[in-house]
Amino acid sequence: MTTKIITHKSSSILAEAMDVLLEHLGPQKTAELWQVMSASGGDYLKIRKQLFAGKDVHTIFMEAKRFNRKQPHD
Repeated sequence: MTTKIITHKSSSILAEAMDVLLEHLGPQKTAELWQVMSASGGDYLKIRKQLFAGKDVHTIFMEAKRFNRKQPHD
C-alpha cells in the first residue's frame, strides 16, 4: 500500500472540485463518480490529462451538462 501526501494546495483543489461536482451533478452522482474513481484503482491525478486533453473548464462543464440532460431522471 502506498501513502499519498495531500498538500494544502491539492487539498484546496480537491475541495473546489467537490464543490463544482456537487453543484452541477448533485450529491448522488458526485458520490457515484467518487466511488467509480476509487473502485477502479485509478488515480484521477494521473488520468485527468488524458480525460480532459485539449478541453477548457467551460467545455468540460458543457459536456457534463449535455450528458446530464440525456440521463433518465430518478
